[in-house]
Amino acid sequence: MTTAPNTTAPDEVAAITAALQGFIPLLEDADPRQRAYIYTEDATFAMPGAPLLQGRAEMLRRLETGTLLRSVTITPSVIEARDDLAYAYGLFACVQDERPVALHFLMVLRKEADGAWRIAREFLAADSSTT
Repeated sequence: MTTAPNTTAPDEVAAITAALQGFIPLLEDADPRQRAYIYTEDATFAMPGAPLLQGRAEMLRRLETGTLLRSVTITPSVIEARDDLAYAYGLFACVQDERPVALHFLMVLRKEADGAWRIAREFLAADSSTT
């Protein structure tokens, strides 16, 4: 099996990396509207043990009753971008309910009309090295 070479320009990788790191203070914010704003209006969010969420409005409803995240890290190992779409794969870690959490993530990001990169699709999976 051959994989296509990553032809993403270094400045695009830097922009996506900056967007991912910019999500961290918003994910740790007590205001659920701030946390929901990192997602597109039509976002999909999937993680083990939780119902599939469709759309920013549904995400906001879930975040209003969810727990706060602390000590968030987003460590991408792969980033590729084409035009106004990008994907990032890596490790997401945080403290939730006083417990450390580590999950692999696959995020599809979309550059929106305001120039901001937001998460259009996010899939999380357990990190087998911590289970």
